[in-house]
Amino acid sequence: MAVRVLAATRDPDAARALNGLLGQLPSVEPGPAVADSGSLVDTLARAAEAGLEELPEVVIVHDTIGPMPALDLVRDVALRFPSVGVVLLTADPGPATLASAMNAGARGVIGLPLSYDELGARVEAAATWAAGVRRHLTPGRAALPAVTGGTLVAVAGAKGGVGTTVTAVQLALAAHASGRSTALVDLDLQGGDIASYLDVQFRRSVADLADIADVSSRVLADAMYVHESGPALLLAPADGERGEDVTDRTARLVLGALRQRYEVVVVDCGTQVTSANAVAVETADVALLVSTPDVIAVRAAKRMVRMWDRLQVRKPQDVVTVVNRWTRGTEIQPSLVGRITGTRTAACVVPAGFRELQPVIDAGRLQDLDARSAVRSGIWALAGEIGLVSGAALPAPRGRKRRSDRGQVTLETLGMTPVILVTLILVWQAVLAGYTFTLAGNAADKAARTAAVGAGQAAAEAAARSDVPGAWKMDGPHISQGPEEGQVTADLTLQVPILFPGFIDFWVPVHGHATTVREVNGP
Repeated sequence: MAVRVLAATRDPDAARALNGLLGQLPSVEPGPAVADSGSLVDTLARAAEAGLEELPEVVIVHDTIGPMPALDLVRDVALRFPSVGVVLLTADPGPATLASAMNAGARGVIGLPLSYDELGARVEAAATWAAGVRRHLTPGRAALPAVTGGTLVAVAGAKGGVGTTVTAVQLALAAHASGRSTALVDLDLQGGDIASYLDVQFRRSVADLADIADVSSRVLADAMYVHESGPALLLAPADGERGEDVTDRTARLVLGALRQRYEVVVVDCGTQVTSANAVAVETADVALLVSTPDVIAVRAAKRMVRMWDRLQVRKPQDVVTVVNRWTRGTEIQPSLVGRITGTRTAACVVPAGFRELQPVIDAGRLQDLDARSAVRSGIWALAGEIGLVSGAALPAPRGRKRRSDRGQVTLETLGMTPVILVTLILVWQAVLAGYTFTLAGNAADKAARTAAVGAGQAAAEAAARSDVPGAWKMDGPHISQGPEEGQVTADLTLQVPILFPGFIDFWVPVHGHATTVREVNGP
């Protein structure tokens, strides 16, 4: 199907040059150029009245258009006709212009003088995006993937050191282990470390595909390295400055070719946003953002998600955040990470496992990570969650270990229950004994003081029992002459209850004894 392109420029020479190059692009149908912003909006409005299919897929706006400023026109078209991909044509295609254009709603920027390759890449990207939007806007039409072929998974990091590359490598290994042909691409173009993690010596990289217009299977095979663990690797250039050669057009062509050849394509996007890895995040079936559960990383994840949203790379709700290095004592839980970033949080978290990872990373043998490793089990479970492997293909040791752990915890809890109950009983019994000693001493003291003022046996006994609960059995008090003349002695015995006062008594009683000076003469 031909891609219809409408150019908006008040410069007749620019209009002729633009339509001339558009006519040379395959499957592109340029329409008559419009000379001002009003004519462009009127043309699009009339087409929209006739139906969605009558709108052009791509509109190219020259920054010299008038009378409305070009960025305002881009914003107006993007808001009123969301199924049209808008591209800005400018003599200053720098980062500031790119950011302003993306914020206004443009799908790309084309620099002057015109280049056939750049024009083709921008038109193709905008047309692909417009086609995807129209599939969702057309009632009753089945939603089809924007790009046919294998599953593309983009793995990006919130910041450096959160485990992006480890996650990407293990996802690729999990997919290959399930029997699916897998490619692992390193689009961390300046600092990619997949080669180091897998101990690969290489000469060719993704930068060698930068100047190739048609990325065929044979061209890919020449640039890729089939690792001993199974996945095919397309690595980042050894010289970081060569990463600038890999444009968004190159990334789109390469990833499209890989999806046609492999069932699963895993892309390590690193932690920096470039035009190349932005294409990977934008076109991926699943975009993963790896973060650790700490304040700094979560803030970085939030900034990354917002940047993708501002640049219209990917909406927050279409991003899956993966929490790495999680422990039971972590204060920031995965659900909180999801609420802060506005993304969906993966149900599978990756536990912290520095001791497991360090030996294989130092040896450059990440593929040798123990199958019983908690880190590997967590990432492979994540691969199952996002559909890279089936449940049957997940590593059995993890499942057995989890069931075993749950069973072990249950058995240990059941085994400790009698010990806990016995300990509580003994502690409670000790409390009752101590309380009985206190009651006995206090009762004997009261009885002795009552007898010392001349009261009789009955009064002394009543005083002794006044603060003793009825559940405690008392024998006494027995009032007698003290060891010296003029003294009164009170002796009594209390029974220590067992567990429940008044139910059964302990066989060893508690004795209370008190002596005081007689204050009056009496019997």
